[in-house]
Amino acid sequence: MKTLFVVSDKKVEDHVGEEYDSILEVDDQPTTEIIGELANRVRGRIRKLWMEQEEDDPDRRVVVTLDAATPFNTMLIDLQLIMVEAENIVVELPYLNDMDMDIHDKEAKETLDRLDSK
Repeated sequence: MKTLFVVSDKKVEDHVGEEYDSILEVDDQPTTEIIGELANRVRGRIRKLWMEQEEDDPDRRVVVTLDAATPFNTMLIDLQLIMVEAENIVVELPYLNDMDMDIHDKEAKETLDRLDSK
């Protein structure tokens, strides 16, 4: 298992002393113009951490922790689905388990149900 921390550049100081295999600082409030570039950076970092692990390791996965704006949460959920389907890369987002979500949107509910079935 490898760990990645995606953190807003304004919140880095809040996490001094925490240990992760990789830390990726991102913009505090991403714009629509740069969100695709940021998604590629996150995806590349996840892929790198995945490749650093032995192929036959039963615990092979990348656990991502997030302390950044909401668009990054949406991005990570999308990447989790895309990467497991396209590249067989297992990405875990344990912080989602701690969120109290009352979902009424049908599409959001279907996405969360897909994540739960993985």
